[in-house]
Amino acid sequence: MNGTNRGPRRGSVEVGVGLRHERRFLLPSLPRTLATDTAALVEERYLVGTRLRLRRAISPAAIGPGELTLSQRVRTATDRVSRVTLTERLTEPEYAALARLPADLLVWRRYGVDLSGLRCSVDVFEGELAGLVLAHAAFSSVTDAWWFQPPVYAVAEVTADDRFCEEELARTSAARLAALVAGYGMLLR
Repeated sequence: MNGTNRGPRRGSVEVGVGLRHERRFLLPSLPRTLATDTAALVEERYLVGTRLRLRRAISPAAIGPGELTLSQRVRTATDRVSRVTLTERLTEPEYAALARLPADLLVWRRYGVDLSGLRCSVDVFEGELAGLVLAHAAFSSVTDAWWFQPPVYAVAEVTADDRFCEEELARTSAARLAALVAGYGMLLR
């Protein structure tokens, strides 16, 4: 993966290069306003022994395999909300070849929602992590990130808790997740 941007053509390097500022919030459940909405299905495979993730995202209106990418995220050493993400779109044969590698799997449904005037995501996890719901907000500046007002129904902000990053969640069992959220005073349904 290199840092050139040749646009979103299939098989070319994509715009996912740059510094992003993110905040995450633990929610008790999917907000009622989203319960009837359709959501994208996201499947991420964290390739064992690497810092790479293979992603398939299928929107409700998608025809075909959805968006296929290979990426790497790196947190900055000085700021818990800032990460650099390098992303490359893949063709179906490229994705299939990489999907054969050993990986930790994470699957969730992603809903788009407006929170405090900002377009955010609410992720509802499946499998071992069923019952986990996280709100995710991304910003172009650290100032915007810190001025953002989280939803009043959020149980806790988990931005700085590495146990809630995707790579760790992919290796988390249901029992470990239950203990993790209990530490925030919450029980899973």
